Amino acid sequence: MTASPTLAFVEISLCFGFGLAAAIFFSYRISGGALNPAVNFGLFVAGVMDIFTLTAYTIAQVSGAVAACTLVDIAFPGNFKGANQLLNETTYVQGYIIESVLTAGLVLTVLFLAVEKSKVTFLAPLMIGIYVFVAHLISIPYTNTSINPARTVGAAVVSGAWDYHFTLFWFAPFTGAAIAGGLYRFYKAVDYETLNPGQDADGSNVNVVENISIQQTVVVEEDAKVKEE
Repeated sequence: MTASPTLAFVEISLCFGFGLAAAIFFSYRISGGALNPAVNFGLFVAGVMDIFTLTAYTIAQVSGAVAACTLVDIAFPGNFKGANQLLNETTYVQGYIIESVLTAGLVLTVLFLAVEKSKVTFLAPLMIGIYVFVAHLISIPYTNTSINPARTVGAAVVSGAWDYHFTLFWFAPFTGAAIAGGLYRFYKAVDYETLNPGQDADGSNVNVVENISIQQTVVVEEDAKVKEE
């Protein structure tokens, strides 16, 4: 595998990104679309997920990932090649930074588009999928893109590739998730909504007020005409 972008990288990234978006769209009313232990941890640090939910979701996600990777290995010919590993002379530190930063961005996307309710919340699954698509385009040549420890476990079980499994592909995503959760707490503490007030306004309230004023004016004019008559 080379470090240059190829059609294969784009295909894989599209499958991950839009496959994830579809999975979140049909499951977010059930579980909030929770599919990633690192995201769970980020939400826990942010104070929007309790320890019981974190534990239960993580167990379910890891189990589901192992089952899914096993099914893929059985259903498709050839050797399973989805394991996370350091590629193209990428160092441990470089891999750690890549996985941490990309996971932090993913968790912030979840927090501010899905957890924080706004007029665009219904688009959160799609936006999360697009982010994951871009993250894969960036990091497939270097770490085969984890940003999801459950996906890493599933691939490792099937392929037998356990290099840097916990020290990189668990610790790095959890580091990024913790940073994102801390940033979210900071933004909430400083009332970030006041920095850009009316960010979700569409002018509907103004239109309502204007319509009421017009209606009141018409009524007053009609009353005046009646009195004159």
